[in-house]
Amino acid sequence: MEENEYPTILVVDDTEDNLDLLEFAVKRKPVTMLRARSGRECLSIAREKNPDVILLDIQMPEMDGYETLQRLRESPLTAKIPVIFLTAQKKDATSIEKGLALGAEEYLTKPIDTEELLVRTKMLVRMKRAEAELERTKNDFTAMLVHDLRSPLSGIKGALDFLRDMRDQDKQFTSEHLELLDTSSAAARRLLELINDILDLSKFEAGNLTLEKQTISPRVILDVVLHELKIQFAQKNVALVTNIGDNIPNVSVDPEKIGQVLMNLLSNALKFTPSGGTVTLTADVIQAAATDGKEQNVVRVTVSDTGVGIPAEELPHIFERYKQVSSSKKTKQKGTGLGLTICKLIIDAHGQHLSVESEAGKGTTFSFTLPVAQHS
Repeated sequence: MEENEYPTILVVDDTEDNLDLLEFAVKRKPVTMLRARSGRECLSIAREKNPDVILLDIQMPEMDGYETLQRLRESPLTAKIPVIFLTAQKKDATSIEKGLALGAEEYLTKPIDTEELLVRTKMLVRMKRAEAELERTKNDFTAMLVHDLRSPLSGIKGALDFLRDMRDQDKQFTSEHLELLDTSSAAARRLLELINDILDLSKFEAGNLTLEKQTISPRVILDVVLHELKIQFAQKNVALVTNIGDNIPNVSVDPEKIGQVLMNLLSNALKFTPSGGTVTLTADVIQAAATDGKEQNVVRVTVSDTGVGIPAEELPHIFERYKQVSSSKKTKQKGTGLGLTICKLIIDAHGQHLSVESEAGKGTTFSFTLPVAQHS
């Protein structure tokens, strides 16, 4: 929203008369009002219109204000929209506390004082702009820093790779030289992975993630990734089993980004599965609830392993940035701690879901869904 534009408020109330009264009261005020009569309608309008502020009534049938707020905060498209909770009583401390705990920024009581509403809206809009500007500055700095670091590091890694290719022909290399060369090359590779992941994360969080969607068969994406990883699985003696159902429909996705997700999940499964273990890749069609509550067909892709598993207390934090599970210490596997965060952002950007189930000592299963292409 530009500085000279009126702020847009989405008012959510299941009572039509309340919406009419408020719309009449703000008719000549410097504000644009949108209306929603249910939590589901609120979610739909919020995703489509991206209002500056949402005024959300608590007491609504089917989906109350608490559940609506929770779903707003779960979606990357609406997570940062400020919400003002609307309560029926001034001293309804329990409702106010619960709303603030779920992520509401402010609260108002009925009947609504339009002047107070406008003052609070202006304040929240100013805060939102300031936070957005700070985020842009941070992301611009991160992108610049990472870009400047990546170029010389790529040169160093290239030189190390060249020396490694030459080592078998150069008798001057001692065993100590070779060990140092391998260590330096591995360190350069890990640092380059970290820099690339930070750059990706910076782009995603700044809203600069552009999906180049295509209508494509999931088999095409799966086959490309499987071909790249086939040798690594054979070298570690881990079986890679595929179970791709017949008549899998085309999906509407960014193939490169979904390939990145699949590569990360399969690579993780390989890292944490000991020699002699198994990683299973499954693709099938299931029904899942869409954002409007209706059932729809989606393609589900599942990566399961017989590896070391993830402790139950760590599962809720598995998609947090820089989070590395304790299993990585036991298996001496190092990573950036950003791979799963980026995977979730990519799947969220497609409007789909990424989930994990695991049991320590028995294995882990990651599942994500892909939208079926229309008229596929």
